[in-house]
Parts: sequence; structure tokens; C-alpha cells
Amino acid sequence: MTERGNGPTMFKGLLARRDDPYAGADLTSAQRVVAVLLGFISLLALALFPLDPPSEQIGWAGWVAGGLLVALGLLVAGRLNMVDHPRSVDTLLLVAYLGLAGLCVLEWLAGRGAAAYDVLFVGWLGTAVIHPPRRAFTFLAVLLAGLSLPLFYEGYSATLATRLAADGLLILAAGSVLTIYLDVERARRVRMASAGRLAKIDDLTGLSNRRAFDESLGSEVARAERSGHALSVALIDLDDFKAINDGFGHLEGDRCLMELAEALERSIRAGDRCYRWAGDEFAVLLPDTDHEGAAQLLERVAEHVRATCERPDDRPLEISYGVSELSTDMGEAELLGVADVDLMGRKSAKRA
Repeated sequence: MTERGNGPTMFKGLLARRDDPYAGADLTSAQRVVAVLLGFISLLALALFPLDPPSEQIGWAGWVAGGLLVALGLLVAGRLNMVDHPRSVDTLLLVAYLGLAGLCVLEWLAGRGAAAYDVLFVGWLGTAVIHPPRRAFTFLAVLLAGLSLPLFYEGYSATLATRLAADGLLILAAGSVLTIYLDVERARRVRMASAGRLAKIDDLTGLSNRRAFDESLGSEVARAERSGHALSVALIDLDDFKAINDGFGHLEGDRCLMELAEALERSIRAGDRCYRWAGDEFAVLLPDTDHEGAAQLLERVAEHVRATCERPDDRPLEISYGVSELSTDMGEAELLGVADVDLMGRKSAKRA
């Protein structure tokens, strides 16, 4: 995200359209926030009924209508709290608008400007600030309009206007500060995530690098130990890479590495992951694959490399590989060590 600057430039940046306006947002937490606010405000509205009974406009039927609104709010809050079934951001925004409409109805039912219900409007602005600025400020404007409705159906009075203006300024200030703060925080998360991804990508080949491999290996070993499924690792070495660099230059060496990386990604299966391990060495994680399956796959990979990649002297590129399967009481270092020994053995056999 670009720097926003000050004054008009800042607000123009806040309200600009974005490819992914929710980038950096924690949508699971946002759903919990809406659920908690809706449940809390529904209970608070119920507690306010004795102070401002919802019977001014339509008599006893107002109690029924108010009770139904509270019950509906608690029901929706309970559904939203089921984070195993996440709702879309559009659904969360719709809940915010419907909840605002419910607050306006409650205030109308109570009549006389119902001062007790103003606090509910202040609390409900929290459902707006979880959204990006364009949506948040639009909702904030609608909320302020809803807050001012008593001036129309109750009639203008200086006391009522002053109270609503004070509440409106509080909501506007708090909503604006929270919206801007959360937008800046989302942008910070995006930058950090982007920096983290770049730190795990090899610049030359575009594959994930050794750092990413080490993290993924630890996760896959832990998963395999929990599930009891097989896990294999392959180490791959480009044959005669030093001779290519010395004889044809490093640019040709880089070209060979890039071609090899592309060939590896094309020839591994969905679910397998390829990494540039170091120099001319690559690593492949093979979940749910035993030693025999890994060896067969790597032989097919080697054939694909020979068929599609060329050295500068028009001969096919050749690779050597070693494979290892995770066994009981074997750690990450041992798993890699066995694959490395297998790799060295195959390279020695080629030189013999």
C-alpha cells in the first residue's frame, strides 16, 4: 500500500477502491466481534425496557415487537458465534445494517426521544469499523442518520437536538479514529505478510527456499507422526553444475537452474512441494508417500528433466537424487541425513 500522506490525500487514499479491501483483516475475529456486540446490545436493550418501555407508539404490542427484536438479535448472535461456519463479509455488513434498523425501531417504539437507547447506537458502531473505510464511513453516515430520526417523528426541540448532536459527535469521532486505525493495522499486516513471503522465496528460480523448507519439514514430520501416514523426502542435485559454470559462464548455469526448477514443478504431483535447498541442490517434500513410491516418482522426474532441459552444449541435463522415508524415532536431521547419504551413493555410482 502506498503512503497516504496528509489531509485530502490521506482521505482520498482511505476511500480509494482496492483490489482486495479486506486484505490483512482477521475475518474470524471480526465475526466474533459482531456476534459479541449483537448479543451484548440485545441483552442491554432488554435491560433498558423498564427505563424506556417500548410501548409509547403502539401500546402493549410494542413489548411484543421489542421482545421479538431482542430474541432475533440473540439468535443471530449465537449463529455468528459458530466460527466453524464462517460468514462472508457481506453477511456481516448486512447484519450491521439490520441491527441498526432494529435499534431505530426500538427507539421509535419507546418514543419521547428515548435517551436510554442512545448508548446502543454508540456500541453498535463497532460493527462498522471492522470493514474497510468505504464501507465503514458509509455505515457511519447511515448510523448518524438513524440516530437523528427522533427529530422527525418526535418533533424538533433544542434539548433533543443538543443531546443527539453530542451523541453524534462522539460516534463520528470514535468511528473515524477506529476505522483509520484498523485500516492502518490491516495495511501493516499485508506488508508484513508480503515481506514474510518474499523472505521464503528463492529469487532465481521462484521456488520456496531453504527457510521455507525447514519450516514445512517440521510441520510435515509432526503431521505424519500424529496421523501415522508415510512421509518421504527427496534431495536432488544437478550433475556437473560446476563444469557448466566453469565452461559456459554463470548466466548459463543460472539458466539451467531455472529450467530445472520449472521441470521439477511440472513433474511432481499435486500435494508435493519443491524447494531450492542450496546452490544446485533441490528438495522435495512427499507427504503420504513411502520410500518405494518416492523412488519411482523421482525416477520419472529424472526422465522428465532429461527430456525437457538442455545443457549449453545441447546435451540433456542430468540429475541425481536421494530419498528417505520417515520412520519411528527418526527426527528431521536423520530424515535428511538418510536422503543425503542415498544421494551421495547414487552420484558415486554414476562416477564409477
